[in-house]
Amino acid sequence: MSPFTTVAAYVPPGVGMLAVGIVTEVFGPHGQGLPGFGFALCAERPGPVPTDIGVPLAIEHGLDRLAAADLVIALPGAGFRTPPGPAVLDALVCAYGGGALLAAHCVGTFALAEAGLLDGLRATTHWRFAELLAHRHPGVAVEPDALYIDEGRIVTGAGAAAGFDLCLHLLRREHGAAMANAVARDMVLPSHRDGGQAQYVAAPVPEDCRDERLSEVLAWAREHLHEPLPVTELARRAA
Repeated sequence: MSPFTTVAAYVPPGVGMLAVGIVTEVFGPHGQGLPGFGFALCAERPGPVPTDIGVPLAIEHGLDRLAAADLVIALPGAGFRTPPGPAVLDALVCAYGGGALLAAHCVGTFALAEAGLLDGLRATTHWRFAELLAHRHPGVAVEPDALYIDEGRIVTGAGAAAGFDLCLHLLRREHGAAMANAVARDMVLPSHRDGGQAQYVAAPVPEDCRDERLSEVLAWAREHLHEPLPVTELARRAA
C-alpha cells in the first residue's frame, strides 16, 4: 500500500477543538519545504457542527470525501456515548474496505469499535473512558495506558495532546522519519514518543514535611520548576 496522500477527519457533533487543531496542524498546509496533503474535515452533513467550546465549526465536506480518503481519522466528540448514525458507520467501513488506513484520536475510538472494525484487535482511548470502551465492546483488547496502538491498517490513540503523538507516528510510519521530524520541528514538538509510553504517571507530591527547613525548600522548588534548581541553591536555602 502506498503512503497516504489524502486525509479526511470525521467531525462528530460536539467535536473537541483541540483535536481539530491537531489534525489540521499536522496534515494541513505547512511552510515551504514541508509536506502537503489533500486534507478535509468531514461531517455527516456539511454545514455548521457544534464544538465542545460552543462555537460552531463550518464543515464543507460530507461522508463521500471521508470514504474516498487514503487516511481517515475519527475525532472525539462530546456525544461519543451515543453511537454514530448508520451513514457514518457505513462510510468508515467503506473506507476500510477500499484500502484506507484508519485512525482514531481519544474517544473517536468508540466510532471505530461501533463499526466493528476493532473486533479482535488491541486499541486505546483516553484513560478515563477505557473501562467503558472495554465494557461496551468486549471483543476489543483495550489497553488504557498506551499513547497509541498500531495494529497495521488501524491505529488508535489516547486523549488530548496524545493526538500529536498519533499523527506524528502515522507520518513517521508512512512517510519516514525525516518528514515527521520536519513537521514536529515546525510545530515545536518532540519528534517522537513511543506508543507504549504511559498516558500519565501517578506520582503524588508529599503534602508536608516534618522538617520545616525542607518543607520551605520543597515549596520554593515547586514554584520555580521552570528554572534550574542546582543542589547548591537548595542546600543554601535549607541552611
